[in-house]
Amino acid sequence: MWKQLILAASPLAAAGLYMWKEAFRNEVKETVLADHRFPEKAPLALFFISDIHRRLIHPSIITSAAGRADAVIIGGDLCEGGVNSRRIRENIKRLSSIAPVYFVPGNNDYEVEFEQLAVIFSEWNVTVLKNNSVSLTDNVYLLGTDDLSKGKSDKSSLFHSVPSNVYKIIASHNPAFIRTIQPEDRVAILLSGHTHGGQIRLGRFGMYEKGCWKTVNGIHALVSNGYGTTGIPFRLGARAETHLITLCQPEQAI
Repeated sequence: MWKQLILAASPLAAAGLYMWKEAFRNEVKETVLADHRFPEKAPLALFFISDIHRRLIHPSIITSAAGRADAVIIGGDLCEGGVNSRRIRENIKRLSSIAPVYFVPGNNDYEVEFEQLAVIFSEWNVTVLKNNSVSLTDNVYLLGTDDLSKGKSDKSSLFHSVPSNVYKIIASHNPAFIRTIQPEDRVAILLSGHTHGGQIRLGRFGMYEKGCWKTVNGIHALVSNGYGTTGIPFRLGARAETHLITLCQPEQAI
């Protein structure tokens, strides 16, 4: 009987181990966006990471991006309720070693007292974007939304003081924010996470679409699978990922 139980449990254990390993992968996906609208003569590289949750960012991720990225964008869910502040601080410390850090809130970040995060952000000069913007260059602006699912996003505040003719990159934890963007907003890129790519997928089927790049009404839109997990730390068909995105003019990509 014990032998039968062990034989029956072995495939389940193997499947569980595989899904656990997928959840803790350390991958930097590299993408070059050659966009004729991009206004700068030199390329601009962005490191994007979302949905860290309870994970400690692996040193290999930092090594892959260090010296290559001009800015780090945390696309929400840096943490969640119950995450030790020491881990949050260490993650911010590691990301800050890559480049200046910009943070937009996700729904799970509201499970932590913002005062606690503010102290950590102050230590490492993290710029918090909650329905406001910052210029990365004279002609490239990063706009960061507060969380849509919490009812905190405010499009009019987001675009306030942003010149109409600059190259606009929006970081929004929730990808559904793209539905609010109109052609006259002249947005070039939207970076988001939140969905975890469904986290556990059976072939083509999952709670959400698998993370990917799409072009939507002229916007280069990324929905990332994210780096961490919620609930059980398993992934299937939507492995953990981070992103190094290089923006350039088409002739610079050759």
